Amino acid sequence: MLDFLPDFSTVNQVILVVAAFSALVFVHELGHYLAARFTGTRVERFFVGFDVFGLRVEKEWRGTVYGIGILPLGGYCALAGQNDDPRKERWIGAKDELYSKPLWARGLVFSGGVLMNFLFGYLILVAAFMYGIPFIPPVLGELVPGGPATGHGFLPGDRILRVNGKQIQSFEEAAEAIALSGAGGEVTVEAERRDASGIARSFVVSLKGRASGGRGNLNSIGAEPERSRCVAGIVDDPLFAEILAGKLDLNDEILAAEDVEIPENQGQLLQTLLSRRPGETVRLKVRAAGDGTIREVAIPLETYGEWDMGLRIGVGIAGVVPGGPADAAGLLRGDLVVAAEIADSEGGGVRRFASVAQFMAMVNEAALRSVDLLLKRDGREITVRATPRVDPRIDDPERDTLLGVEGEMQGEDGFRIVRILDGSPLRDLASEGDILAGLDSRPLPAGKSIREAVEAASSRAIRLFLRRDGEGVPAAPLAAVPEANLSIRLVPRINLEYRRPMIGVDLAAGPVVAVEAGSFADSRLGGANLLAGARLVAIQYSPDLSSTILRFVFPPGSSQGGGLRTLVAETPEAIRLAPAAAGLRSRIPVSLKTAEEIRPLPFLDAAAAAGRKWVDLSLMVYSVVHKLAVRTLPLDAVGGPVQLFRIIKIADDRGFAYFLYIVALISVNLGVCNLLPFPVLDGGHLVFLLIEWVIGRPPPRLVRETAQWIGLVCLLALMLTVTGYDILHLLRGSG
Repeated sequence: MLDFLPDFSTVNQVILVVAAFSALVFVHELGHYLAARFTGTRVERFFVGFDVFGLRVEKEWRGTVYGIGILPLGGYCALAGQNDDPRKERWIGAKDELYSKPLWARGLVFSGGVLMNFLFGYLILVAAFMYGIPFIPPVLGELVPGGPATGHGFLPGDRILRVNGKQIQSFEEAAEAIALSGAGGEVTVEAERRDASGIARSFVVSLKGRASGGRGNLNSIGAEPERSRCVAGIVDDPLFAEILAGKLDLNDEILAAEDVEIPENQGQLLQTLLSRRPGETVRLKVRAAGDGTIREVAIPLETYGEWDMGLRIGVGIAGVVPGGPADAAGLLRGDLVVAAEIADSEGGGVRRFASVAQFMAMVNEAALRSVDLLLKRDGREITVRATPRVDPRIDDPERDTLLGVEGEMQGEDGFRIVRILDGSPLRDLASEGDILAGLDSRPLPAGKSIREAVEAASSRAIRLFLRRDGEGVPAAPLAAVPEANLSIRLVPRINLEYRRPMIGVDLAAGPVVAVEAGSFADSRLGGANLLAGARLVAIQYSPDLSSTILRFVFPPGSSQGGGLRTLVAETPEAIRLAPAAAGLRSRIPVSLKTAEEIRPLPFLDAAAAAGRKWVDLSLMVYSVVHKLAVRTLPLDAVGGPVQLFRIIKIADDRGFAYFLYIVALISVNLGVCNLLPFPVLDGGHLVFLLIEWVIGRPPPRLVRETAQWIGLVCLLALMLTVTGYDILHLLRGSG
């Protein structure tokens, strides 16, 4: 759960994080100090660190007390006559006091910290670019099945060139640009793909992202970067700890698996090679991180997935998409789907579900054979039904659409109807100019003619059996499904954005509502008497598949006493002998580092690159503030002190140059944030100076005092909120 905390066990890393944070704050205060000296403003105290409990070392020199405090979190610069609390200002009119200085001098003093952060950040950026920053190339590796990138035709190996018109140099920049579009926001991605002969072809795709589910639930297109062959982590599981001991270490390089060579920067191929070998032990060729020796090791694979154990769960409706089939059919948030029946299906009968995945598979199957024709007209989607038939007036069967229409394909948009023939089954249903976007309630299949798609059409719908509590709902259960008290029929439709059937609901795994008689769950897990109402939260398998470990959350008052419980049973022989056929998959029990490239730049190129990055970051900060204000981005996407410590520590793990790079970015970020027109911050002081310049006198002390207190309270509330989110994400393990 607290994955990164063990990395802080070394004193060196703690010192590094504290030193980096202190340096950023110290540089800011040094800017105020230098600006004060330049304008002739007296500096009363200038400290490195804070002198809490009176623990400090100090010395006065030329009217300024210099010191080192025991708390190493930056420092402070106290100017004559100035205090953030207007009630404590000690301005007596001396010419070397801050408020005795002209507006330009005070403006320079207040902005000195920001200017120093900018300068420091820029110089560190130049040094980092010259040294060579390790960055992740913007090349797609593993794609999330069913994600936006997969649904829009992206493939592993595609290189992202631009996102929303912005040129992309690294995968981090691409992910950042997509995230700032807001969860579910539309992005335009320009990418490049090389064919077998090495010729590059660029293409542009507009797609809607999807909430990532991680910190801030940021926008994502469901794509991961390429992976290297280097081990980044080893599964933390007691079942594997003893077996893997001494065989694999961090930073070891996996060169081959079962005599199949793994190309550099294509470590994700390991998963493809080993995904269908659950319960097996495989041979790896490994290059040791320490001395570079090459050895062969045998390691067991980690098995994952589900098979039909006889558990039948309810699928909870967590949300209903307005206007979707589920909405039109009357489904409500909070409904629990306990079973479904596909109308006119060959198998027939009511089906229960062992998982949310089974429910989604049923929806997919129901949409495989539908005679619904999805048309687009004037920007609207229209569903019509027609009976396909051969047109005897067309000599060439390949030209016969079976729908009595002529037209032409419009790329991914679909088939544009140019002419409707007499006797067409669409004569009274469609109009010339309509675009046929889907058949069988699905997008037109790529590489098929309209005729081929129409020939496969038939009709299906699904009936959902639900349990719903509320007035007006019949209390008597349906005979076919004892746990249900409501039956709803609907027809799934294809979501053209994700190119798959949907009924328009958000789903959540529900409790066990039934157990199949004689099944594994019935005979080895205690059956319905024990499991009814429990929620299955995890399934795990021993390396040799001899045992199946299941974790359930039992409701309060159950025979198990409520809470998380672990049940262990022997895996059935049929599953052990043919795990892949049962739907189980395997993966190597290690994580791999992302592929990285290092590009040291000469001084002039580094200076130009640092300047571009400085501008991009400055504009991005204000963009983030705006998106937070309009709620495009949630507040929990912002990191506080805990996240800052974590980022600096991770940066150090990636090397000295990347550590410098992150410190520089934080320095620029600190400067930009301090310029925000917010009381207490430097930007707030500059706003007061602007008001003074406009009206010819300083704002009244009461106004400044009230604004400062409001600003302080708001700033503290913001810091407590983001720190609270930091701790919450830390406990959840979401970054």
